[in-house]
Amino acid sequence: MKIGVALPAQVAGVTRKDVLGFAERAERRGLDSVWVLDRLVYESLAPLPLLAAAAAVTERVRLGTSILLATLWNPMLLAKEVASIQRLSDGRLILGMAVGARESDFQAVGVSMKQRRRRLEETVALVRQAAAGQAVDHQGQVFQVRVGPVALPATPAPPIWLGGFVADAVRRAVRLGDGFILGGRGPEYARETVPQVRKAAAEAGRDVKSFTIAALCYGCFGSSAERAVQTMSDYIQGYYGRLIFDPPKASICGGVAEGVARLKEYAALDLDTLVVVPVTRDPEQVDRLAEAVAAFREAK
Repeated sequence: MKIGVALPAQVAGVTRKDVLGFAERAERRGLDSVWVLDRLVYESLAPLPLLAAAAAVTERVRLGTSILLATLWNPMLLAKEVASIQRLSDGRLILGMAVGARESDFQAVGVSMKQRRRRLEETVALVRQAAAGQAVDHQGQVFQVRVGPVALPATPAPPIWLGGFVADAVRRAVRLGDGFILGGRGPEYARETVPQVRKAAAEAGRDVKSFTIAALCYGCFGSSAERAVQTMSDYIQGYYGRLIFDPPKASICGGVAEGVARLKEYAALDLDTLVVVPVTRDPEQVDRLAEAVAAFREAK
């Protein structure tokens, strides 16, 4: 199981030093990937400029979006951004996308939520084509595009992983994507969902072994598990407006031992990738995660 870390783009007070420090530490400490989350109507850093910055200070780690709200974008503009980051990173991009669920985000850009599912499907096709440097002739229900190449070819083509919390999202992912990303609701949710994804992939005729399944897991490393749980609870309530999981059972709260125990739970599901999402901008979060990863791998 590959293990990555999200940059603290949604944490209050985040600075350039914070996000680039996370990326540099992830590279130096042997983590596999660096990720960005996406939210529009929120005081946070934009995901794609942040990945471009991370690409400039790293050479090895994969760079991923988990999840990009692709339905808020014009697909041609998104394809240009995607192709540019893929070139600037020497082919390290993983493009995670989803339909989005917050009405305020759609209102902010003047996009109707009613078409979001079809909009995502057409966006996947258009981004694949345009990011490859091809001319586009697309006459869809949402987008009608006839235009020459808009980007230098993204080589290799970045894998597209789709996410969501409903059965339709799983079916969409196995039909259109290269993988599926589970939201960060904990191992119990993952234990229920991973078999559903594998079953849907098999029924769709996909090679189950090559169809990637990834998951998010929120984390807060600290000397006091009790304080870490409180920090986690405060962050999740602030970000989602409610607790979407029980922090001690569904996230990493505490020290390296708690981190190893949680990694083992996810590894038992035979995931390809786990993305740990720290809820503070303390750079030692990356160090503690790296220590947990090293201990986890030594124990295997």
